[in-house]
Amino acid sequence: MLYKKIIRPLLFDYDPEKIHNFTIKMLSGGIAPGILRMMFKFESEKLNVKAGKLSFRNPIGLAAGMDKNCSAMQGWDAMGFGFAEAGTVTPLPQEGNEKPRMFRLPEFGGIINRLGFNNCGADEFEENLKQTKENLPNDFIVGVNIGKNKRTELDDAYQDYKFSFEKCFEHADYFAINVSSPNTEGLRQLQQKKFLDEILRSLQGLNKELDETYSDSTKDIFLKIAPDLTEAELDDIIQVSVDNNITGIIATNTTISRATLPEGNYESGGLSGKPLEPISNSVIKYVKKHAGDKLAVIACGGISTYDDVKEKLDFGASLVQIYTGLIYEGPGLVKRIKQKMAAN
Repeated sequence: MLYKKIIRPLLFDYDPEKIHNFTIKMLSGGIAPGILRMMFKFESEKLNVKAGKLSFRNPIGLAAGMDKNCSAMQGWDAMGFGFAEAGTVTPLPQEGNEKPRMFRLPEFGGIINRLGFNNCGADEFEENLKQTKENLPNDFIVGVNIGKNKRTELDDAYQDYKFSFEKCFEHADYFAINVSSPNTEGLRQLQQKKFLDEILRSLQGLNKELDETYSDSTKDIFLKIAPDLTEAELDDIIQVSVDNNITGIIATNTTISRATLPEGNYESGGLSGKPLEPISNSVIKYVKKHAGDKLAVIACGGISTYDDVKEKLDFGASLVQIYTGLIYEGPGLVKRIKQKMAAN
């Protein structure tokens, strides 16, 4: 209640991206992680779950986009997440789209962003990842979300994904392939069968090569997809994913649709939060219906309560991810959800 009544109104008086950057900086070190751990520490063996090759202490994860440069992982661990997905990272650093590029919709529990893969680039990201893994407990899973640089042609996109995959392989627990952000021009075309097959096939080949190099296991690969796909497009994605033996699907990224909002003039970009929930849920159900146990699902979109998590798990998801819900509900959200899950 303290967060919603006092802290959130104060934060919402300021530019969303400035608050975002301030939050990441606070969570990146100092006393904040320790305080969060004291306030929100709660785990139960009842919440342990396995997906792909990995065992998770609980199924609640942080979605990509919050911690783009993998600099605040100790904060997410302290907050009680079972895993966090860092990125999206691209081979070369890039500033992203023009500001302002983040917009709150508090009356609807949503956020619109058109950030455009702003990140520090794979070299610095990999260094951050290496350092953070040294300071995290073994049971906290770190996924790496990878994308292509804005200037890379679609025909060459697979090379960008291979670059970041190889760069981060040693320290990443799993990889998420982002071909679905609406904020990089043309990126969603990579969900087409010809591009997607090339990306996934080349990554799985590299996965096996690096497995031998590092004497480690191959890494789980998840594909993050858009919520704005036709059934025919989803069928192609499911088939290509199964054919390339990836672990699963992250459903979904943000939506360009405004169908779940009242008529009005809204900013362009990807819409997340509660307005995304029904669209995301329909994709989750479709993927599980047509892929069954061949593809694990990480559900993302509109989660802000225990009931939201339960619904997505009931649809067949193995794990869930939160982003916008954390902004509206505050850092106690994860603990509240886990306590209710453990009690039921």
